[in-house]
This record gives sequence, C-alpha cells and structure tokens, in this order.
Amino acid sequence: MSENLTYYSSSEKNLIFQILDIIRALPERHVVYGTISSLLCIAGVWIYRHCSSRLKTVIIQTVSWLVIVNEIFFQISLFYYGIWDTKNSLPLEMCYISALLIPVYSYHRELRSLKSWLFFAGFGGSFFAFLNTNLSELDMVYMSVHYFFAHGLVIFVMLIIVIDGFRPTWFDYFKTVMHTTLLVCVITSINYFLDSNYMFTRAKPPGTTFAELMPGWPYYFLMMLLIGLMFYTALMLVKLIPVNLYNAHSAQK
Repeated sequence: MSENLTYYSSSEKNLIFQILDIIRALPERHVVYGTISSLLCIAGVWIYRHCSSRLKTVIIQTVSWLVIVNEIFFQISLFYYGIWDTKNSLPLEMCYISALLIPVYSYHRELRSLKSWLFFAGFGGSFFAFLNTNLSELDMVYMSVHYFFAHGLVIFVMLIIVIDGFRPTWFDYFKTVMHTTLLVCVITSINYFLDSNYMFTRAKPPGTTFAELMPGWPYYFLMMLLIGLMFYTALMLVKLIPVNLYNAHSAQK
C-alpha cells in the first residue's frame, strides 16, 4: 500500500516538474512580450477602475479599435510576406474569435451572454496562451505582436467586466459551456473542409505547449477540453467577490 502511495506521489511530482519545464522552455521573446503585456494590462485595469463612466466608455471603444487594427495589420502582413493561407491564417482560434467580439461588446455592453463568453472562454484561452505558446523564437515579430495584443486585450476586457460588477452564475456557466461545445463542433467541421487545424482539433499545437505532456489524438484534445471545463469551474469563485468592492469608488465619481 505504501509503495502505491509513493508511486502516485512521485508521478504527481514528476508531472509538476514537467509542467514547470514547459514554462521554463518558453521562448525569450514570449517571456518578454508576456511580461510587458501583463504590466500594461495591470496598469490599464488600474486606470479604468479610477475613471468616470464616460472615460470608461472611451477606453472600451479604444480597445475595440485596437483589436480591429491589430487583426487587419496581421492579415496584411501575411499577404505581404506571401504566407497567407486558409489553413492557418483565419482568426478561427477561440481567443481570436473572443478578441473580435470585443468591438461587439463595446456597443452592446448589456448583453450578458457576451460578457459570459469573454469571462469564461475569452479569459480561459488567453490565460493559458501566456503560460504556453504555439509560436517559436523563429517566427516573425509581427506574429508575436498580434498574439499578445489579441490575448492581452481579451484579458483586460474580462477584468474590467468584473470591475463593472459582473459576477458569473451557474446559468452563465452552463450557457458558455454550451456555446463552447457548439464552437468546437463548428470549427471541427471547418477544419474538415479546409484541411486545417484551428483550435487544434486534429493535431497537437506546435511550439512550447502543455500538449507535449499529453497522449496523441484524440486523447490530448479531450484532455484540453477537460482542463478548460475545470478552469471554467474555478472561475466561478469570482462570484464570491463582493460587487461593492469595486463599485464604491465608482459611486463617488
């Protein structure tokens, strides 16, 4: 019995060390850009929290334009360098889809389903994009800029949604799970017709990712979905944060 406990304890430790090895192996550019993005995000959230309602609207609209400009510049760059391809150039990853929903959110901030998506799916995907990456040190700089702009802005919007009083309910949770499932089905169909691998439904992502620690298809993808579901569940803890914790300052404006 004690031998079995020792074995499982050792396996758990090995897995933890393997995860840490993946993080330590991240490209230097990823670490630098990720640090800069994190600091800008924190600064932006602090500024947003101390702004008036009018300035908050301006900030959200500005972020929306940054998302659009970022994606347009990225697509133009791909065309310019002659590497645009329907198999890997379309914004059909969950995080990029979430980023492109920010302009919609800026004009429909009352839509709870949109807030729920950005809170669960947008933040979940973008958070893990900072911990691992499908890019390499050899990729062109504009790819990293596009990567961190999109993911960083999604995280920023999720945080300001919480600051503005959003607290998830179990209805929000299950509705987002349903929307995520629907998106996976749609993207899987698109991948079949385009022979692509958006959202990594057909093959493990390249680069330095946690998928390296997982078995082959389809098990790695099922494990990714399970991890995503667990992360969604963990985010429900945000509902325990008192709404008036952030609204007290706003009421003084």
